[in-house]
Amino acid sequence: MRRTYKKEDFEIFQLKQLEERMEAIRERIQPIFQEFGDTYSRIVEEKTGYKTHFHIAQHRRRTTNPPESTWSAIGGDSRGYKKYPHIQMGINEEHIFVFVSIIDQPLLEKDMGKSLLENKENWIKLKDNFVISGDHTKSNVEPLTEESGTRIIERMITVKKGEILIGRIIPNNSPLLDDQSTQQAFLFETISQLIPLYKQLLDLYEQHNLIDK
Repeated sequence: MRRTYKKEDFEIFQLKQLEERMEAIRERIQPIFQEFGDTYSRIVEEKTGYKTHFHIAQHRRRTTNPPESTWSAIGGDSRGYKKYPHIQMGINEEHIFVFVSIIDQPLLEKDMGKSLLENKENWIKLKDNFVISGDHTKSNVEPLTEESGTRIIERMITVKKGEILIGRIIPNNSPLLDDQSTQQAFLFETISQLIPLYKQLLDLYEQHNLIDK
């Protein structure tokens, strides 16, 4: 990847008007997303054995308020990604994030949750700096542990709007923002460690004939 994030990219969230912020997102952030998709879609496809699709959020439904975050996704089908697990990369005012995401009540939501509880190996082994969230609309994350993972997964199974996002973040004051090569290495390492977890979820879709292979 040639394009990487810089500290000044977070300044776009200080822009108050919808079109002003969207123009900055299109000019400064979406090229990074495209690099992400071009670089990692092929890797994810090779490592999982499943066909990939890449999407960049366009925020077309917004008419007044500018987006508090923006993102891209590897996963889903040619029409979209939210009814599938996906690998999400994005940015909000506080951090850059790279997550395996189960959001917006996708297909097989409870089945995926049960699989994650019954077969923990692909998330329990992740390193200490991995985090988890139960709500993609908020920037709050907490350290990923067996306790936090079990609690949030169980919530997804039992609560209608429950979600799971597991991955790593780059805070807006991180030294990774000053060093292109170490930032690239961080992203590669993060994706590499998340791929077995992502494949575990895709395997459920394949069992139900819900995914291209």
